[in-house]
Amino acid sequence: MTYSHNEQPENTILENIVGPVSLPLKIDESVNYFQLHYFECQGKRWACATLGDLHSMQAVPLRIESACFFGHVMHSQQCDCGFQLDEAFRRIARNKGGVVIYGIDQDARGLGIEKHFRIYDYRQNENLDTDEIYKRFHAPLDSRSYEAVTAILHFLGIHNILLMSNNQERLAFLRKQGFQVERDEIEAPLTQYNMATMMLEKEDLNYQWSFHTHGDWLLPLQQQAEEHPDCYVACVVKDNREIVADWMGESWDVATSLLAKLSDSNNRVENGLAVYLSDLPRLDELALYAKAGVSFVVVPFPVLPDYLKAEARRLGIRLQDWGRENKYKQPRPQWILEEHSDSQHIYIREGERRVIRLNHGGIV
Repeated sequence: MTYSHNEQPENTILENIVGPVSLPLKIDESVNYFQLHYFECQGKRWACATLGDLHSMQAVPLRIESACFFGHVMHSQQCDCGFQLDEAFRRIARNKGGVVIYGIDQDARGLGIEKHFRIYDYRQNENLDTDEIYKRFHAPLDSRSYEAVTAILHFLGIHNILLMSNNQERLAFLRKQGFQVERDEIEAPLTQYNMATMMLEKEDLNYQWSFHTHGDWLLPLQQQAEEHPDCYVACVVKDNREIVADWMGESWDVATSLLAKLSDSNNRVENGLAVYLSDLPRLDELALYAKAGVSFVVVPFPVLPDYLKAEARRLGIRLQDWGRENKYKQPRPQWILEEHSDSQHIYIREGERRVIRLNHGGIV
């Protein structure tokens, strides 16, 4: 299929159009010749890849993909960008037709590749949460615009679209521009690597994901903790789908009490476990969770103590902070490790001290 530049509408904003260029693209084990174009629009670079006779299709499969250096080039598993792009090309190949429109300069939702690096740097090295990072940038969570997409679709002569997306704003934008659009869900499986990123997108950007977020599991625990401020509340969730054990009580032996409930439940659970807590765990409890096969320990606070993060890394479990819309309405002071040795751990909270005595790694 070929396109002439005079097919563009009079109010086009596309500039410096190059193509079509025919290239064989490998998708899984097959190779298909796609037609590629390059565009510039409002100072930003765009490209598109098309397969098949688009004008003969009742609805053209379309994926609008923002550049992601980490996901598309480095194959990072911390986001779903690589999966979505690969899956879009797989669906287009199976359909023998469709379009991928690629925003070359839309890395980090429009902020660019440098800011994308800084996001990871601020999170990992300065312990900043999402809100603090974007305040530092003086930018919204999503800075992308899609006027170029409209112009490219007009250039291609496409009006009826099957949009591969979970982004409701994209869907609404295209419909507002006069396109006939239906949505085709495209969702990566949750893993221990991408879970936090995808859950953030659901909570912050209202993406239409099918899964629960950490906040969905934490909020009921926190509500119970607020109603019973002297109690600790915890639960174990299997595969982000169901609670397989829960516990509430005044004892500070949260891990022992919760895991006893898990053992009593007669559920044969070998993996896919996440523990949700109303409060920070004790340092020694992380080993108990690891031994029970827990992959995640999630707490409702935006910042975690370094000693807990270091121990979680040593044990190979993910300790996840999640102090977002679910954060406590009133301050909830926490026991913080002040000093520790092989024989005891000393915690402090608002002037109070607690001593946990240890014997060969076990609590006495």
